[in-house]
Formats: sequence, C-alpha cells, structure tokens
Amino acid sequence: MGQAARNGEGTGTARMALIDGLRALAAIAVLFYHYMHFAMTGPDRGRFVEYLAYQPFRPWLALLYDYGFYAVEIFWMISGFVFAAVYFARDADTREFAVNRLARLYPLHLVTLLAVTGLQALALSRLGYTLFYDNNDLAHFARQLVFASDWVEAGGHSFNGPIWSVSVEVTVYALFWILRDPLRRMGAAGLAAVIGLCLLANVFGTVSRIPTCAFYFFCGTALLRLHAWLGRREVLRVALLAGSAIVGAAGLAAGGALAREVIALPFLAGAAILALAAIEHRADTRLRAAAQWLGDCTYGIYLWHVPLQLALMLALLPTYNPATLAAQGWFLPLWIVFMVGWARLSFVWIERPAREWMRHLARPRPGPGLAASA
Repeated sequence: MGQAARNGEGTGTARMALIDGLRALAAIAVLFYHYMHFAMTGPDRGRFVEYLAYQPFRPWLALLYDYGFYAVEIFWMISGFVFAAVYFARDADTREFAVNRLARLYPLHLVTLLAVTGLQALALSRLGYTLFYDNNDLAHFARQLVFASDWVEAGGHSFNGPIWSVSVEVTVYALFWILRDPLRRMGAAGLAAVIGLCLLANVFGTVSRIPTCAFYFFCGTALLRLHAWLGRREVLRVALLAGSAIVGAAGLAAGGALAREVIALPFLAGAAILALAAIEHRADTRLRAAAQWLGDCTYGIYLWHVPLQLALMLALLPTYNPATLAAQGWFLPLWIVFMVGWARLSFVWIERPAREWMRHLARPRPGPGLAASA
C-alpha cells in the first residue's frame, strides 16, 4: 500500500499523477467492499443474512461490493511500477531507502492503530465484545505495531485490519532492495525469473501472502521496464494494450479465483497502468492536479476507514442498528465524500508533517570539521 508523496521520494523525479489517481480510486473501491462492516454488529462479528439488502444501489455497484478487495493487488502493482521508476533510475543508499519508507508509512499507521485500540477497548466496555475483528490481544498488537501482523496466516485480522496488506508489502520492499542491482543488470530475463518464482510460491504456498504481494509487485516492476522499452512506439503500445485487455477479459470469462488473480487482474490492471503512464504528459493540467490531490488521500482513506466506522457504530450501538443508516441511499455518497475529506486533512496535518520531520531527523549531520569549513 506504500505510496511516495512524489515518485522520486523528493528526488525530483516527475510524479505520475494519473497513476496516483488510480491508486486512490482503488482505495475507494476498498470502502465499498468494507461497507459490509456496517452490518457486522453482533458478538459473532458476522454479517446478518440480509446484509446485501443494506448495500445501496447494489444492482449497479455489486462489482465493487463483492470484489473491491482486489484493489489491494492493484496497490501492489502500482508500488512495483513506481519503485522501479524511482530506484532503477538513480543510485540511493539503504539508509535513504529505509528512512523514506518508514517516514511515509509509519506515522499514520501508529496513529490509526492507537485509535482503533482505544475504540475497541470502548466497544468491549460498552458492548461486551469487539467489533469486526476478534484477535485484539497484546501479541497481535505487538506484531501490528512493527508491521509484522500478517507475515504468516494467523487466523484472522486484528485491530486495524487493512494494515495486513502493508504488513506483507514491507517485506517485498526489502526483497526489491536486495534484488535491485541484479535486476538492473539482468533486465527482462531476471524479472521474468523472479515473477515466475513468486507465482509458483503463491500457487503452492498457503502459509503467507508475501509471495502473492511479490508476484504483483514485480509484475508492476516489469510494466515499468515495458513502458520504457515501448517509448514512442505508439502503434505497438496500442496493440499491446488491446491484447492485454483481451487476455484479461478471457481470464474473467474463464471464471474461478485463479484465473482472476493470475490472468485477469495482472493483464487488466497492467493495461490501465501502461495507458495512464503513456498519456501522463499529454493530460490536461487540471486533470493531473486533481489526480495528484486525490492520490495524496490514498493512504488516509485506506487506514482511517476502519477506525471511523468503529467510531460511528459505537455512537449508534446498541440502541440503533448502523446498517439501517448505511442502507439509506444518501449515506453511501456522504460516506465516500467524508472519507476523502478526512483523508485529505490527515495528509495535510499528520502524514506530510510527520514524514518531513522524520526525514529531517534522520538526515546525516555534518561533522565538526565540515561544519567549521562551511
């Protein structure tokens, strides 16, 4: 789920605003999928059987309600594309890379984790049970605190559940950094080998979602290589995009989770990323500005929606059923707009200042001799 404030992490690399906008739309898709939380009000944390009827405009939005969770794989592909664009193009040391990642991801993670912890404690006090997730013990808190909550399948989410995707992604960041120089030297053959190994580990492994994340991440890295190779070959690019769309549609038509995850999603999302990258510098300035503005809200949308759902449900329970409110046609668009607005405030007042402060704090200080010389 990691996202650079600027594709170059402050290095001057041009930001791919349209791709950032796509990432934000993927985060909004997760809001639709987790709209079911409003129907998870009992001690069993299960959705009551009529919950589908409480999803507004379901005939038109069923795809988002039912499959919005696939937005996470799009996050991972975009991360692979962006990381390759930034770190294949220039030299950077491990310290800089680690500080950039920590400063980007950790402050909001810590704030939202503490918020959820407090809200779940309140739920336990008022209702006698926690909402949504039941693994809210000290051991799960400690693992989530250090981004280690979902390195292995542990029987369900805990605390701020959506952080699971970031938990597995940070391990892939480390793998990317280890493989960066070999992949730059080996090119397409090396990337194909890594993607193949990740795919095999994903298909035959059942104890962790790290291989799944790595598969999509390095598919995104391969897309960057392909985008650079295509360059101004417009006819070839259009043909490739059309072919990818056809293959992706065939994967959807084949049915089944494996076809969706290995064929449909990589080819369809990959075509969208390549198309947006191609038109980035031709897009209207206002469109790019809007996509960039929305892109800055992505991490906040993703990490704040569970604590805010908890807060709303605790304000209504036990006297009023939150699903009754969520079923109102006006509530869904209001919820989406509210989440985007809250995420924007989070970016301006929490994420960006904290990131800049952490980077400043980690910046190497000049030695006494250099300082005197200066």
